[in-house]
Amino acid sequence: MPIILICLTLVYAGLSAFVWVYHQKRNREEYPLKVEMSILAAAMLVHGAVLLLPVLQDKVVVMGFGYSVSVIVWLMLMMYWTGSFFYCLRGLQLLLYPCVTLALLLGAVFPGKFAGYQIHDWPFMLHIGSSLLSYSLFGIVTLIAVLILLLNHELHKRKFSPFVSFLPPLLSLEKLMFQGMWLGFLLLTYSVISGTFFAESIFGRPLTFTHKTVFGILSWFIYGSLLLKRSMISWRGKKAAVWTIIAFVVLMLAYSGSKFILEILV
Repeated sequence: MPIILICLTLVYAGLSAFVWVYHQKRNREEYPLKVEMSILAAAMLVHGAVLLLPVLQDKVVVMGFGYSVSVIVWLMLMMYWTGSFFYCLRGLQLLLYPCVTLALLLGAVFPGKFAGYQIHDWPFMLHIGSSLLSYSLFGIVTLIAVLILLLNHELHKRKFSPFVSFLPPLLSLEKLMFQGMWLGFLLLTYSVISGTFFAESIFGRPLTFTHKTVFGILSWFIYGSLLLKRSMISWRGKKAAVWTIIAFVVLMLAYSGSKFILEILV
């Protein structure tokens, strides 16, 4: 399995280089999107099989740090691949592939502790599933927010770079960011409610306010406030993008950060 993961990491790194070379070209029609999607589909198929094998063999979901990171980035790639057929997501891969490559390397170096959970425990599986999906979706939303900040910076220059012509319009990126945020917020809401108010039935123990719980609820409030402000005054621009990134950092401190500390540092 480690050899397969190394090969996958190399493929994603190759895709990163592939996209960064082509983004320098000003003519959008020249970009071979079909080639990228075909390579990505093959890589995701192998990646998904690697993740699914322990579930099929042992009937458990493995939730160590390295495995969790690998699941999250696979879901992000799947969302990008699927969304590319319905939305213009040009430019997102400029950030997505390098992030996936670094995340897989981090997971390989720090696999964490083995923790298996029975797949027939449906309340727990639904909680974990909604959490992973929301984290992955917010990861995509955060990358879009970074693109918005970069595009804002480029648009304030007198001379536009090829980066501007490669990306979708700014308003389209902002619309995508908030659409993704709404879906992620619904998933996160279920995750927070199930983990907070039904902790005993899901985890088998009463609720305890750890830093994971506090950061999870705090990120939910930040995302909720962003969406409320967007609905009331059509909030947009750099401040909205910055707060989107802050909310994701807080969310990652609640999950990946806590797992890294407990499994790697402690």
